[in-house]
Amino acid sequence: MNLADEIKINQIQQELISQEDAKNWFLSFPTAYQQEILQWLSYMVLQAGAREEDVSLAIAKSKLRPTYTPCVLLTRGRLKEQMAKLLKLPPSESIKTFFLLMSLLAIADARRYCKYCHYGCSHWWHRDLSDRKILDEIWREFQQSILVEVVVSCDAIGRSPLTLLP
Repeated sequence: MNLADEIKINQIQQELISQEDAKNWFLSFPTAYQQEILQWLSYMVLQAGAREEDVSLAIAKSKLRPTYTPCVLLTRGRLKEQMAKLLKLPPSESIKTFFLLMSLLAIADARRYCKYCHYGCSHWWHRDLSDRKILDEIWREFQQSILVEVVVSCDAIGRSPLTLLP
C-alpha cells in the first residue's frame, strides 16, 4: 500500500470523499490491488481495536443491508476469524466488504482517538486531511523518513549512501 492510497483511505474515513467517489476510486483498481486494500483495511480495523459490538453500528453507517454476506459474517462474532473469511470472499463482494471495513475502521478509530489522542497526537491520519498544507507536510515527513531509513541502512552495512548508486 502506498502513501497516496493510505491518505485516500483516511480521507474517505474522515468523510472528505463521497461514497460514490470512494466506490469509483476502489473499483478503479485491478482485483488483486483491491484485495491488497481490503487486507490492509482489515489489519487497520484490528489495530484500531474494533469490537464485536461495533459491527452493528458499522453496518448501519455503511448503509449496507444486514443480509449481505460481509455483514452476516461479521455479526457471527470472533471478529478476527470472520475478518479472515471476509478476505476470502469472491471479488463480487469486494465493494461491500470495502464499505463495511471503512465504517468499522471509522468507529474503532474514533474511539481510539477519543481515548488516546483527543489532546493531541502525532498520527498523521488524525490530522485534517482536507488541508493541502497538511498533506504537503505529510509527504515531506514521509520522504524524510525514507531518507533516514536509507542512511541508517547504509551505516549498518558500512557504506556511504552515495556509494550505493551505480
